[in-house]
Amino acid sequence: MDLLLRGAELIDGTGADARVADVAVTGDRITAVAAPGELTPEAGTEVVDLRGLVLAPGFIDVHTHYDAQILWDGDLTPSSWHGVTSVVMGNCGFGVAPTHPEHRDTIVRTFENVEGMSADALEQGIDWC
Repeated sequence: MDLLLRGAELIDGTGADARVADVAVTGDRITAVAAPGELTPEAGTEVVDLRGLVLAPGFIDVHTHYDAQILWDGDLTPSSWHGVTSVVMGNCGFGVAPTHPEHRDTIVRTFENVEGMSADALEQGIDWC
């Protein structure tokens, strides 16, 4: 166990009620979830007190307008600030991938009119292959 998160209000994503729990992490994997105090940290384990805080899986945003922004902001910064780890794109039926030079003007005008994006941002942020 590399990391022990103690006393978090755990929302596990299954639909079960939130509960207070300790969570063990090894590498990049959750390896145990238990009632508070049931997990014993090994020597060298980092222990973080999360009492009063919520621990939840990453959220999925099923309606975004990142179809162009993903090309210049690969972290989708506004969503990552809020715990979103996955997004659905293209759900409005329009996107920039694949981009073809002959469609560039149409795509830029559409994003300007529909999404309010500036032509400058699109011209600089998209590799028009």
